[in-house]
Amino acid sequence: MAYEPEVLCHCNPRRKAPRWISWSRANPGRRYCSCVNAMNGDGCGFVQWYDSQLPKFVSDLIGDLRDEVWRLCGQDNVPPVSVEQGEECTDQFVSVEPTVKDLQDQLKEKSAEIAALKGNFEKVVFIVLVFVFGVVAGKMFAF
Repeated sequence: MAYEPEVLCHCNPRRKAPRWISWSRANPGRRYCSCVNAMNGDGCGFVQWYDSQLPKFVSDLIGDLRDEVWRLCGQDNVPPVSVEQGEECTDQFVSVEPTVKDLQDQLKEKSAEIAALKGNFEKVVFIVLVFVFGVVAGKMFAF
């Protein structure tokens, strides 16, 4: 009830409407004001959203996180994932899986190339050091 500016419900007399947080599947985490008697079922029916509608992705994400927290806390009233949601997730996973395997194969190839280049680089450095050492030694003993 400690918020400003105050929002009044339609009861007679008008009273400051408490701000609530919705944890429904359609609006998880979205704040709203409603009649103080709404929980008893005998209020004036006043409801006003405080937050604007969230994008579907964000709303689904918050809802999924809420469900997972409830599962971890041992609450039994967590709504199960629908068949459509499960199929949608499975389809997305199946479409991503080949891409992940391709990327893993590319990573292995690039790692092998890097290892080969590293070996070649070490050989070149060794040859350059031997050459420089030979030049310096030749200059020293030439006198």
